[in-house]
Amino acid sequence: MSTRSVIARIGEHEGQFRGRYVHADGYPTGMGPTLWTALHGHFKNDLSAMLVHLIDARHAQAGWSALVGKDFRLKPGYTWQKATADGAKYEVYSKRPDYLRPQCFAGRAGESAYLFTEKDLEDGTDIEWLYVFDETERKLFSRDVSAKEDVAVIDLDGGEPDWSKIECGENLERCGHYGWVHGLTPKTSNLSTQTWLERRPFDLHDAIAFVVNGKRLKTSGSGGDADFLSRTYATRFPSGTWVQSVIAGNGRRLEVPVAKRTQEGFAPLPGVQWVMPPTKNNPYETIVEGR
Repeated sequence: MSTRSVIARIGEHEGQFRGRYVHADGYPTGMGPTLWTALHGHFKNDLSAMLVHLIDARHAQAGWSALVGKDFRLKPGYTWQKATADGAKYEVYSKRPDYLRPQCFAGRAGESAYLFTEKDLEDGTDIEWLYVFDETERKLFSRDVSAKEDVAVIDLDGGEPDWSKIECGENLERCGHYGWVHGLTPKTSNLSTQTWLERRPFDLHDAIAFVVNGKRLKTSGSGGDADFLSRTYATRFPSGTWVQSVIAGNGRRLEVPVAKRTQEGFAPLPGVQWVMPPTKNNPYETIVEGR
């Protein structure tokens, strides 16, 4: 799913801004380095010129599809579909000019000019991050929209900030990544940073294995709602349960009901234990059983 953002200038009064929507890669570790490098590289530290290009120019007025990983030396356009039309592999089409152009919505059917303001946030929005520039003070305000506060004020004439800390917090308090992103867990683990830090309880999808009637079965990582699967598989699964794909001793995959749906969420079925991975303060596996 795309991380939506807005690139803007500050308005006349506190809290006001005017800017353009960007559909993809709006998280600070993506958009932050992109804006920083564009300003200090392609735009030769001319903030006004960069904001004209990103906000005021005709090509920018309907907003942007993608900026991260694009070449600002190339003319913007909505061209990625043309670049990929022949079905070439990523290694090929990702190097084509029509893919590398900054992707704007101008010229795409059904698109029209729209200037995002603070009122869009008041009315409700799926925007997740704001990047608001102050040309006079040469500052960039980075805001986590869900937190409703600026999480960083960046001096554009200083050193490049640690975008990971802006995105995730000094103590990972805002982090929504898997733990492996920060080197906390092996890359084979899908445990979230917050769960590894023990700030969030385990849930069904954190299990690395299931013990079913005394036999340990490693999860394959996939599963589904029993009522849906019963309509698509030859097997009929118990209604109201979660069916997990597990790996049997002979390497064969089995579909096994492991949880029941309750008002509080999923809970282990009778005869089933969930095996949870180690966390920050617990180097051992945790077994979760039904009540």
